Amino acid sequence: MYQKIIELLRIHGYMKNDTETGPCYVKNINGRNKCVFVIFDKNPDGSSILEEDLYHLEDHARQLFGMDCAVLTLILSQDDKPVFLDPQDQFGDLYGPLSIVLAQNQASQAGQGSEIEVKDNKSVKDFWRLLYQYKATLLIFTANLICFILTEIYGDKIYDSFACNAYRVKKLHEYYRLFTSNYLHFGWDHFFNNMAVFLILGSSLEKVIGSVRYVILYTGAGIAGSIISVAYYSMIGQDVLSAGASGAIFGLVGALAAIFLFCKEQRQRFDGFGIFLMIIGSLYHGFQSGTTDNAAHIGGCIAGFILSMLLYVLGSLIAAHKQGRSV
Repeated sequence: MYQKIIELLRIHGYMKNDTETGPCYVKNINGRNKCVFVIFDKNPDGSSILEEDLYHLEDHARQLFGMDCAVLTLILSQDDKPVFLDPQDQFGDLYGPLSIVLAQNQASQAGQGSEIEVKDNKSVKDFWRLLYQYKATLLIFTANLICFILTEIYGDKIYDSFACNAYRVKKLHEYYRLFTSNYLHFGWDHFFNNMAVFLILGSSLEKVIGSVRYVILYTGAGIAGSIISVAYYSMIGQDVLSAGASGAIFGLVGALAAIFLFCKEQRQRFDGFGIFLMIIGSLYHGFQSGTTDNAAHIGGCIAGFILSMLLYVLGSLIAAHKQGRSV
């Protein structure tokens, strides 16, 4: 059924555009874009599509194809009738042809057919859709894992060459360390603890803001944390090597805090109390430990908050205001 709908859209002049939220089929009429999303009522992980997911699709389409673009969302279901969401009533020409395709599909499902094979194929597709949905998180995790393996093999050579150090950054101008240090870890415990938190927070955030903005935010927060770390250790005159993804991870925490504070529609996705408790608890533990780079944590958290506001929150607030709804 899905492929038949896509073919129908192509026949009617809608061209596929790959976006962070999935394929969007776009047609330009007299300088105005019309956008169609075809989605399922269940995410690949089995969770239901939420109302804010639909708002996010609309917001993302308008950011890409113009604030005046019309958006149709067709929601397909295995157990219920399809749903057309056309708030501006701009897609009447598609209702007839789409209804015929959907009716034909319902008629074909009345027979027995190879139901098991179809379900197996759907499970495989859902698995790949799930991986694609969190592709940036998986990519960053893989990079951290590869770097961890290399440090286990080559040890101090890696740390000496790529960990963050105030003297080497400021005096020798080895600025690349501000970035590379975010992918190094001191031992298994350091790596495991950081990656466990990263996978939980990262997968939640990537789904909300999209992969590109997520990578920019993660990288920017990590570099900002390293810069603050260099400034702090230069000020107190300590010559230390700093490494770890925690500055970037605190950036994710700061980003989630910004979204929780300003985007009401997203609040049910996150445990706001847990976010702020994590910030306070992690900083307290860091100050109690003599080996934790709290400067990087604080810098990363603040940078993540600011980047989240710039990359996602402000755009969502503006789009919601133009549509006459709250975020």
